[in-house]
Amino acid sequence: MKSILLIALSVLCSFSVLAETNAKSNKETAETKSVSVTENVQQIRLTGSVVDDKNKETLVGATLQVDGKKYYSDLDGNFCISDIKPGKHQIEVMLISYHPVTVEIDTKNQQEIKICLQQN
Repeated sequence: MKSILLIALSVLCSFSVLAETNAKSNKETAETKSVSVTENVQQIRLTGSVVDDKNKETLVGATLQVDGKKYYSDLDGNFCISDIKPGKHQIEVMLISYHPVTVEIDTKNQQEIKICLQQN
């Protein structure tokens, strides 16, 4: 009887060790897969300025919306968008007392732009 219990206990212990080894192996495989799925995406830096169409003065605080994200022109009317993907994008530019403008750009050809707004 003792020998049967000893054999059964040995078999259970070996299954426990085997299951733990398989769990570690599966975890390492899953971690390896998650690392290999990463994608190398190039980011483009888009810069420019927003100016008044008539007198060519720079416009402070204009709102630029690209791909659902908002950016603003600085105190010199300049803006910098550093996290845009290559390709075609639409930039919607708005400022109080000016007509909103939508500009389509292709970041492959154009990385510095000047946007002119007309007063209402």
